[in-house]
Amino acid sequence: MNLEEYTARDGTELHRLMAAREVDPEEVREAALRAIGAVETRVNAVVAGPFADAPGAADGPLAGVPFAVKDTLPEAGRPLGFGTRLSDGYLARRDATLAERFRAAGLVSLARTATPEFAFNIDTAPVVHGPTLNPWDLERSPGGSSGGAAALVASGALPMAHGNDGGGSIRVPAAWCGLVGLKPSRGRVPVGPAVGEAVGGFAHEFAVTRTVRDGAALLDAIHGPAAGDRYYVARASESFTSALGRELPPLRVAVHTTSFFGAGTDPEARAAVERTAATLAELGHHVEEACPALAPDALRDCLEVVWSVDLAGLAATLTRITGQEAGPGAVEAASWACVRRGGEISALQLEASASFVNSTSRRWGRFLDEWDLFLCPTTPTAAPASGIPDQDDHRIQTAEAWISEVFALSPFTPIANLTGQPAISLPLGESQAGMPLGVMLMAQTLREDLLFNVASVLETSSPWSHRRPPVHASSPGDDPSRPAGPGITPGAGPS
Repeated sequence: MNLEEYTARDGTELHRLMAAREVDPEEVREAALRAIGAVETRVNAVVAGPFADAPGAADGPLAGVPFAVKDTLPEAGRPLGFGTRLSDGYLARRDATLAERFRAAGLVSLARTATPEFAFNIDTAPVVHGPTLNPWDLERSPGGSSGGAAALVASGALPMAHGNDGGGSIRVPAAWCGLVGLKPSRGRVPVGPAVGEAVGGFAHEFAVTRTVRDGAALLDAIHGPAAGDRYYVARASESFTSALGRELPPLRVAVHTTSFFGAGTDPEARAAVERTAATLAELGHHVEEACPALAPDALRDCLEVVWSVDLAGLAATLTRITGQEAGPGAVEAASWACVRRGGEISALQLEASASFVNSTSRRWGRFLDEWDLFLCPTTPTAAPASGIPDQDDHRIQTAEAWISEVFALSPFTPIANLTGQPAISLPLGESQAGMPLGVMLMAQTLREDLLFNVASVLETSSPWSHRRPPVHASSPGDDPSRPAGPGITPGAGPS
């Protein structure tokens, strides 16, 4: 299988070819390794691997499909870094439940992908590994915190890759790299067993994909409760794949394009949403401007409290297991500001944030009982320059300042993290410079089926599969003027 053949197929089609014995799984694996090698020196997305020992269940629903796991999810015996020097040399002792499910699905986890320090940035440029770059423009950010995953999938190296999302960390990279990025409902995908909830319940696990059907197939394979889950959500009664292409009933679609705070919405991002709204109206759906009330300052305060407590706890955990102390020079400047702040926050302040989360969730829940979908930009702008915002900027002295930096370019995404409702970013826009722009759809809790249904209709009416970034595994090229990462050697790594 050559790289043009490999990169032209999504995970669903690769699995079909292998199941029909039209192609051998080892051919697909070797093509994936060549594809990763073809782009990695340009995008710098891999922090460990490729791995020789990457078994997946031969009878899984996605058996043989190449995959990668973000460097925040434990895989037994593999490095677990969280993008920080505090974890240097640490190997995970056991699998996360989700890692077990990826393997049971038959996915072949070939590498671990880059994330910013503590997975808390909308750029991916940790001091420990250097910047991951956007294959659409190597001067720009791929987004964060699942930036490594997005760079590999967008460049054709993999059809899908794991990510997680505590404020937009799946959807922002999907928007800036031209991918499909679903943040599932809280509890739909297990986050244990080491934790009961991540980032105060804000963070949810899933992936970035190039096609809607790959997202549906992956969620079919890995969703459902695990023993002892804090949020015990029963498996869906029907497959998410069965929702694709289903005739849609008339829907009520609320549209909103004004940035909640931070950067104003660029005309190009607004236009992408308006085109999508017009498409839905032409298909017979009721489309109208509407949005629940939101208190931006209270939202920023809540994010500051919850994220600071999480970073302080994570830093303390890593110090305990590695013996390396968090502090200036050991962690990045903005991270240290958040760790310090997390240690100062009182139980009453944390309870006040929980109260805000509750009131916001109730308001949005009632809104999405009235409206089937909430449609908005994923981000107010296309991808900024690499290094923005800079997590090791020593001028950032407070958690409040860092929260403002992080969410200035992602004001739309964190609402779904607070409420626990599912949201999906689709690559339906393009800037004048040719950069991808995402459009986000949000639905009532546990309505991933509706999101996939609508997304499949939009994928058909406004296809994006023909778009390829300049850095792509099918035509990697060799431009010495471009920034390069450290590179990898196919087949190398722990075995």
